[in-house]
Amino acid sequence: MTETFSYNQNAPLNKEEAGRDYHSGTSVRDISYAGLKGERVRAYLVAPAGEGPFPGIIFVHPGPGNRSSFLDEAITLARTNAVCLLIDAPWAKGAEFGKRASGQPEDVRDWFIEIAIDLRRAVDLISSLPDVDKNRIAYVGHSMGALFGGILAGVDRRIKACVLIAGVGSFTDVAQLNMPSLAGSELERYKTIMEPIDPKGYIKNAAPSALFFQFGRTDSFFPRQKFLDYYGAASEPKSIQWYDADHYSLNEVGRPDRIKWLAECFQL
Repeated sequence: MTETFSYNQNAPLNKEEAGRDYHSGTSVRDISYAGLKGERVRAYLVAPAGEGPFPGIIFVHPGPGNRSSFLDEAITLARTNAVCLLIDAPWAKGAEFGKRASGQPEDVRDWFIEIAIDLRRAVDLISSLPDVDKNRIAYVGHSMGALFGGILAGVDRRIKACVLIAGVGSFTDVAQLNMPSLAGSELERYKTIMEPIDPKGYIKNAAPSALFFQFGRTDSFFPRQKFLDYYGAASEPKSIQWYDADHYSLNEVGRPDRIKWLAECFQL
């Protein structure tokens, strides 16, 4: 199954920097890198002063959201000596993503595989930085970011710690949420096509990487059991925390625990 997300790791990243700013003793660089098919993936690279080596943390936002969604958190972590890479995921494009994601399931599957590989190239990028410790790479994903995080945790051995926020283990569950008309034989066909790349099939192989799940008690997008199923499918070591928060406010409410957990994992 891991062959599904294989790619040429020697393909050039062609990293470019468009600007730089400074916040609280950290640098925030506006960068981009080449995706699987050559398109530019925009990101922020937030780094502390000094030479390192520092842990590297990749952040992938929910939709709606963009690479700024975790910026305050990344600056906080950079101040405790971590390098953070914040990706502009395809769903930052809003309507464009929704239109393409509601297409034929075969096309959606192939596109989602491409997205996962572009996120693996983010691991390539952060691992290539001279001030990053390649043995201390983490991933933080919210909502759709948490689904793709489950895949990456299972297929990319470079990721040693993973925080998954308000995610579920099936792309079909997300499709049903956003396409209420998907039902009957079309729903079954969608599920059959997408199931081979569902996060629940990969997150079981994340060990020995550590996993931290964060869920909201008032999340109206998915029933509690869907969250429990995702957690149950995951390998050990893992932990789970529930919050009095909905799908999106969980980002802010769960921030202190995420920072603490990552700090403990990497001795920040």
